[in-house]
Amino acid sequence: MPVALPIFPLNTVLFPGMTVPLHVFERRYRALVSELLGPALAQSEVTGHDRGPRRFGVVWIELGHEVAAESGQGAGGADTGVPTIGGPGTSLPRVAATGCTALLRNVRTYDDGRYDLVVEGGARFAVTDLAEVDASSPEVYSTASVSFLPEPLGPDADEHAEHVRDLFGTYSQRLASIGMSPDAAPELPKDPIALSYSVAASVVLDQSEKQRMLEAEDAATRLAVAARFLRRENRIVAAPTLPNLPAGPFLSNGVSFN
Repeated sequence: MPVALPIFPLNTVLFPGMTVPLHVFERRYRALVSELLGPALAQSEVTGHDRGPRRFGVVWIELGHEVAAESGQGAGGADTGVPTIGGPGTSLPRVAATGCTALLRNVRTYDDGRYDLVVEGGARFAVTDLAEVDASSPEVYSTASVSFLPEPLGPDADEHAEHVRDLFGTYSQRLASIGMSPDAAPELPKDPIALSYSVAASVVLDQSEKQRMLEAEDAATRLAVAARFLRRENRIVAAPTLPNLPAGPFLSNGVSFN
């Protein structure tokens, strides 16, 4: 059955089990976090042990920017608070139709209304209907009707998992040999579903390729796609020069700004 979720578009694909820090300063998303926390918690530091469901939906931005026009201007110089791309009535950048819930684990509030969050990926969902945001209301965030997706293993998942573990081991070793390291846990999960998401989150890839793995119908398919990407990346990392290796994930401080 479809459920309603507040939607937070990001330039990062969020996977189940993946932890991401966020710095929230845009008005519409400050309002979202404040409503999730409620008045009693919005003025204090919150940890994952505090009670209450605090989740929203993260969707990858296919076209556009995370930050709406806090720096943009409308007619007469007015701050519109909406993305600067698209036509009249556009309230969000173009986003993917498959996303992941984000669970609030830690929250730090600032006196000026900003938040530092740590969120953890929860469950995948498909967007069935995305509500538009009123362009004249910069504090209104988008909501969506979503259907949660199943997590089947798929055929030969254990065999795919063993192959991916070997490829990822080679990948990690080759990155370490040139002074880099993927954001992987010291020990990969044994469960094929958890493994598929851990590797998908850790390998340095374009976000469109990560989105492809998020959308995979089962763990076996996701692991097969990850194996193809890992074979390609292992060839790149083994090359004398790395002209095609994206530097961003290694240079970033890991904090995503809304």
